Amino acid sequence: MPWCYPCDRWFGSDRSYFQHVENSSVHCEDQYESSDEEPEFECLGCDNWYWTNMAREEHHVHEHGDRYCQPCNRMFRNENNLMQHLHSRIHQGASMECPFCPTRYPTASALIIHLESGRCPSGSNRQKINAEIRRLDRNHVITTRLIEYPSSSSTNIATNRSWNGSQFECALCYRGFNTLQGLNSHLKSPVHQQKMYKCPGARCGKEFIALSGLVQHVESESCGVMRFSKVQSTARGGIDRMVGKMIGN
Repeated sequence: MPWCYPCDRWFGSDRSYFQHVENSSVHCEDQYESSDEEPEFECLGCDNWYWTNMAREEHHVHEHGDRYCQPCNRMFRNENNLMQHLHSRIHQGASMECPFCPTRYPTASALIIHLESGRCPSGSNRQKINAEIRRLDRNHVITTRLIEYPSSSSTNIATNRSWNGSQFECALCYRGFNTLQGLNSHLKSPVHQQKMYKCPGARCGKEFIALSGLVQHVESESCGVMRFSKVQSTARGGIDRMVGKMIGN
């Protein structure tokens, strides 16, 4: 088998070896080093320049493959950003169908955000989902033990007294809003609620306010709780089935 000494690589045939010599960034530099021309293809992730786009592409794949999307020719800041891109609608499409309405989403977490928002015709909302997860997770594998759980009956409501002279101010975080409606939407959101969800990963312990946040975390595969593909496949059988898989039922 042919062997390339500069690259320390074996090749299965003479043809593959000569293709490598012709297209490799290492050998392209040797080919053009006596030319007065300047390389025109800059690496998207570092300061290297290459004579051919093919040489640059090879460099992207071999040196920056942990944050480079080859089909889109896009370089990302880190591996996590690349994974989010690969899990987006661009690559996943919209195969996750809401069981209650015709809308479709690219991931299980996006579907749960839809159900938590209260915009689904089914009447589902964050409080109802929280109650169902507490019922399923009696051993608190993914839920934390709280004295009082968030409910729709304990929502704070702001009045005109929240006006501080320039904005309507949240009494909990002092954030300002241009309208009273905006402030009340903020108070109805989960931002000030206790974190009732936790990652079931043995070495993680991260906590989340909403189920969608936990599922996004699991989809990232950072803790190894479930593979991204497994989250999606189980969620297609129902959110309760996906949760059951996470808690070991």
